[in-house]
Amino acid sequence: MINSEFDLRESVHHELMTIKMHKNAAERLSCDESLLAKKGKFSRADISDLISVVNESQIKKCLVVLGKNQLEQEIAELLWNDLVKVYKTADDIPEDKLQSLGWIAMGIPARDFMNLSLTDIETIAAFGQWRNFSREQLTSLKQAIDYQWSYKGPSDLSSYDLSALGHVLCAFNTTQLAAIQPIAFKEAATDISNLINCPKEVIRQLATLATSSEAFGDPSEWTAIQVALIGCVIAGLDSVQQIHAEAFEGLSASSMKCLPSHTLQAISADQLSHLSLSAVNALTPAQRSSLDLEQTKAIQGTVKTFGSVLRSGSSFVRANHWSIYAAMVVHFGWSTILLFVHQSRPRQ
Repeated sequence: MINSEFDLRESVHHELMTIKMHKNAAERLSCDESLLAKKGKFSRADISDLISVVNESQIKKCLVVLGKNQLEQEIAELLWNDLVKVYKTADDIPEDKLQSLGWIAMGIPARDFMNLSLTDIETIAAFGQWRNFSREQLTSLKQAIDYQWSYKGPSDLSSYDLSALGHVLCAFNTTQLAAIQPIAFKEAATDISNLINCPKEVIRQLATLATSSEAFGDPSEWTAIQVALIGCVIAGLDSVQQIHAEAFEGLSASSMKCLPSHTLQAISADQLSHLSLSAVNALTPAQRSSLDLEQTKAIQGTVKTFGSVLRSGSSFVRANHWSIYAAMVVHFGWSTILLFVHQSRPRQ
């Protein structure tokens, strides 16, 4: 009896000490703003035990902070492995944690995607963001989504589905893409306009959808608003020179970043001269070096013109109004925006 009471006291003492130890450890493991200052450049020591059972109460916050910026592959893999350890298997990781991964997602092994819970479309939307997935990762992710959405084919995908899929569309084959409803593409265009590192055949098929009469129609009749919505998908056209030069005012900075060099080289100097200052400034050194002398003079002219207009305080309008209108189209519809544009014009 005495021994039993002694053993019980020892057991209770041990449990209390363990709880206290975990509490003290959790207090030391903080995912505060100082980690954000590192902009994803973490060492192993920086992330040690942040994603752990001991720190379980802060896991979601830590995922958000640690996944905010692009990570080195090794660090992303370590963080993912730590998360799997917390929940024992990838299958048991809650979807709210998967939705909070950010750039940690790039550390998920391709084989793990088939084991993830993807019942919430918000989870799919989180994975549809640009995370520099390998071709193998992206293919496995698409297979996992196909399994989850086995009751619907490409022709059944709504604009909401397409918006959520995002970069996963880069793993679709041309037959699947061709089956997408043009009207669904049109309504989702602004969310899938800047797909990065997509295969040429994918962008070409998306451009075919864009030129459908049920979507945006003939490129020669596109306006700046439509170009703003379509973005990098113009790279899939047979010729970008079909587009009126003035419509290039609609290309955003983010669209410029994902345009391949061969498309930039095909854009005329007149078209380039209509780019906004933010679009010109978004060009990478590699993109600039791919331009010929006439094209280079065109973008330099834009910089010079905006440099003088900036002092008058009116440059913001041309640099940003088309992207603003495009965003409004998504929320309010074409008729409202056309009325807004008409009423915004200066009276003669």
